[in-house]
Amino acid sequence: MRPFRGPAERVERLREMTFLEHLGDLRSVLVTSVSAFLGFSIVYWFFTGPILEWLVARVPVDHLVFYAPSEAFMVRTKVAFVLGGMTAFPYVAYRVWRFVTPGLFSGERRRMGPIVAASAILFYVGVAFCYFMVAPTIVNFMIGYGTPRVQPLLSISAYFNTVSRLCLAFGLVFQLPIVMLLLSLVGLVSPRTFLRQWRYAIVLIFVAAAIFTPPDPVSQVLMAVPLCVLYIGSALVSLAVVRRRRVTEDT
Repeated sequence: MRPFRGPAERVERLREMTFLEHLGDLRSVLVTSVSAFLGFSIVYWFFTGPILEWLVARVPVDHLVFYAPSEAFMVRTKVAFVLGGMTAFPYVAYRVWRFVTPGLFSGERRRMGPIVAASAILFYVGVAFCYFMVAPTIVNFMIGYGTPRVQPLLSISAYFNTVSRLCLAFGLVFQLPIVMLLLSLVGLVSPRTFLRQWRYAIVLIFVAAAIFTPPDPVSQVLMAVPLCVLYIGSALVSLAVVRRRRVTEDT
């Protein structure tokens, strides 16, 4: 097949494509996405030593240990895969976006493009906020329960698993503004409803924070407070976007 030169030509060509050609496009997306993920992961693998040193520099202990011969290798592999996936994510999202774009109307493409970009940015912001602000506080808080005779001996696997899960949880919950904006744009929930029901929303946010974080109050508060701020801000932004959309449609 010859390459597509523009959106109009791509839409016209899409109508002529057979089912097998659609599968061929999907196969191309999957192959290039997996290749990008594996390529970045392989590159990161050669730097996992310094990366691990940087990741554990914020832990208030002299050193971390590993209890099995393969544990350090497995942690390095996880680090390479996680960083490879995060680095490849923008490219993968772009490839998926190019695949689904021909099935959207021009207005939908204009609206969804910024939303997809904002979703990726919010995910990275959530991960960075967790790693630099939340994770050190939580780890220090939990280690602080030791005594002079009960000292922490942390394994690198346990530390990495805890921090990576926290970062993933924050990256996902920071998608709250996108979810609220989409619900408002499609008309399922009014932005004014979000603002009126803020008390119930705060209760649900604290419940979700208790589920996604370790079982201690500090972790729960560190996740819930930013989410409450995001909720109020997202409701106000959704209200402004919906009002502007109505004004545009009226004119």
